[in-house]
Amino acid sequence: MPPDLPPVPDAAPPFVTPEPLALRFDGFPAEGLEALERLRAEPHIGRYREEKEVIKRAITEPFKLYRDDLALNWVIPNGIPFETEKNVFSRILKNDFGAGGSHSHLWMSFYRLPRKRLTDIQLSHAVHPDAFRWGLYIGDYARGLFGPARQRLMDEPSDALAILNGLIERGYRFSFAPHVTKPEGRPEFSEPLAALPDGLERAKGIWIMRRIGREEMDALGPRLVARAIEEQAALWPLYRFLAEAPLAGMEG
Repeated sequence: MPPDLPPVPDAAPPFVTPEPLALRFDGFPAEGLEALERLRAEPHIGRYREEKEVIKRAITEPFKLYRDDLALNWVIPNGIPFETEKNVFSRILKNDFGAGGSHSHLWMSFYRLPRKRLTDIQLSHAVHPDAFRWGLYIGDYARGLFGPARQRLMDEPSDALAILNGLIERGYRFSFAPHVTKPEGRPEFSEPLAALPDGLERAKGIWIMRRIGREEMDALGPRLVARAIEEQAALWPLYRFLAEAPLAGMEG
């Protein structure tokens, strides 16, 4: 067993949640989303510096409240062994060796110790200028997890298809890539699959994502947290299927 293999959560839907939810998050102010839109049009460090304070006030700080609400209302009541505080957020500025590029979205994912956000299976939450996105990603950086997870998809196609198609029917899009960070040539599937797609066995990264538009995100306001918990429940069968893969391989 790899020394840093993280625990598989025992929790399962329907999740335990407070009634009513204890919420501090109240949505993302328009000025923050507009700042991200300007950053999308001009994705460079110069524009980021101009927008930095607005993004902090109207994107980063509300997103921290969303994170806290998700931890308080979902992670803690269900005893899920996730790190919810340290290094759960991405960075707006790209790690591009000084080129000065910038993203126009911010995302977060809880993770299981002793792993890190980028080396575990990611149940991601992302705010874009025009959308909010939930999903699951696993890739080559998750050493000791990704290989068994990809292999389990290939070895158990009936179960894999049932889980994936259930998510696709809910509005998720399934995709994979030959490179862990580059999207070139990445196929995407938004209709139920009759079989696992060719090339999946060589994938370096696997995604399944769902977006809601800004109008729906704005209308939900604080209820975005409740919607997030619903989406975690929808993603959970796939999460468990992949998280259990290293153990399933050892048992086999």
